[in-house]
Amino acid sequence: MKRNRRKQHDMGAVEWIEEATHRLRTAPLGVTALYFIGPLPFVIGLLFFWADMSRNPFAKQHVVEASLGMAALFLWMKFWQALFARRMRGVVSGETPPPLTARACLRILATQLAFQPPGLILLPVSAVITIPFAWVYAFFQSTNVMTNDARLNFGELFRRAVRQAALWAAVNHALKAIMFIFTFFVLFNWVIVLMMLPKLIHILFGVDSVFAQSPMAMLNTTFIAAVFCLTYLSVDPILKVIYVLRCFYGESLATGNDLKAELKQYASPSREILSRAAVLLLCVGLCSAQAAEPTTGSSEMTPKVEAQTIPPGELDRAISDVIGQRKYIWRMPRETVAEEKLAEQGKLSKFIEGIFEMLKKVIKSSLEWIGRILDRLFGGMRRMSGSDEPGIDWKMTLYTILYVLIAMMVAMLVVFLFRTWRKRNRAPSVVAAAPMVTPVDIADESVGADQLPEDGWSRLARELLERGEYRLALRAYYLASLAHLASRELVTLAKFKSNRDYERELSRRGHALRELLSVFGSNVSVFDRIWYGRHEVNRETVGEFAANVERIKVGA
Repeated sequence: MKRNRRKQHDMGAVEWIEEATHRLRTAPLGVTALYFIGPLPFVIGLLFFWADMSRNPFAKQHVVEASLGMAALFLWMKFWQALFARRMRGVVSGETPPPLTARACLRILATQLAFQPPGLILLPVSAVITIPFAWVYAFFQSTNVMTNDARLNFGELFRRAVRQAALWAAVNHALKAIMFIFTFFVLFNWVIVLMMLPKLIHILFGVDSVFAQSPMAMLNTTFIAAVFCLTYLSVDPILKVIYVLRCFYGESLATGNDLKAELKQYASPSREILSRAAVLLLCVGLCSAQAAEPTTGSSEMTPKVEAQTIPPGELDRAISDVIGQRKYIWRMPRETVAEEKLAEQGKLSKFIEGIFEMLKKVIKSSLEWIGRILDRLFGGMRRMSGSDEPGIDWKMTLYTILYVLIAMMVAMLVVFLFRTWRKRNRAPSVVAAAPMVTPVDIADESVGADQLPEDGWSRLARELLERGEYRLALRAYYLASLAHLASRELVTLAKFKSNRDYERELSRRGHALRELLSVFGSNVSVFDRIWYGRHEVNRETVGEFAANVERIKVGA
């Protein structure tokens, strides 16, 4: 999309949305797919959690592990959204982002864990109040974009996100209003599609269902949650790109990166064309090679399967296990099993007990899965050897090794946490800071005003004046005045410039400061007569010169 060159704060809300939609539409497929890697598992998990908690009669028994799983999926979604913003920023700026290391991934996870969970509370509260919602939403979106900057700590990231949220406030509120209306129509479209889908399947494929006979049967809480999730997946990528653009253009006000990005658009696209042609040729070659491979008869490859008989007891146990699975008990009524016991426990104790039960189930399932693999490997070898000796108990050995590894990991974690705690609580040693004394030979002609700060020259001038070295004190005061004018950007210090060059530069930049020009010109004349001439200098002359320097500081 080609647009006229103008300042970004002149763009309206519709133009921001158009550019974000264009950037998202023209982005590489891998960048778009990168976004859906995060929210898709979260949406699927949320729908399963919603349906399970509302219909499962045994929902209270696993609500802790289910809640922790949803928290992990939320962090997973925010992590991949940050990576999507990172790649999208590279598309906008025309620069390839740096390679992603394990340390960078951990830093992104830590930053998202610190900033994004409060949004689950602050965003609904600000939406109810209505007025601060645009700023709060912009803050959390900006932290999501700027998380990838490795130079920012938590404090600097917070301050920069606040500045970005306050930027272009009127346009930000207009964006929220337009996107709210757009989101409403997207939600309405999804409702129509999902209501019509069972009927269309029945007409096209002849598959009948309760929803095809009565579409009103779909109106339940799970259906509403699914509609909101699909709307989120449809609208959120556009919002993410909008705030990538806001952060990029907001930082470009000081860095000019938007100009660099526009210049890169004129680069030759030959490299991209050649790479795509190479990929196309490679795909054609692979397809040709697969087509040329000879096919073998299925009778030679199919192994012979011998009929096996299952003992009745094992069959009954397998049937009981299958019937007891969660997918077959959703119609059972909720049981009040051990309600008195649960009521006696506090919320914290129930939460901790649920976590331990979850860890126990995870470890047990993992050990059983590894044990089944080892049984298949070594059990097959034992059958091939024809030996009936029990040999090594692989399960017991495996359990022992895993328990030892878990104990070692827990011990290492405890040592790491203890060292971190001791390092943070260690009292810092107080070191008396000695003033830094920079040896400066004031009599050397090569010494410039940029070698000491303004206060350093003034302090040196007073010391020389006390020692009676009036000529050197006069030069120190003069260099202090130059350092002050340079700090106010009225002159630019350079070794090749003469005193008259500084006077002419000051007349150009500070032409409105008439008194300053006359005072500085008077000091330059006095300094040239004394430093480069043979005029006498005394304490009164240096005092008048120092008074003019103070007038320069006040006037500038």
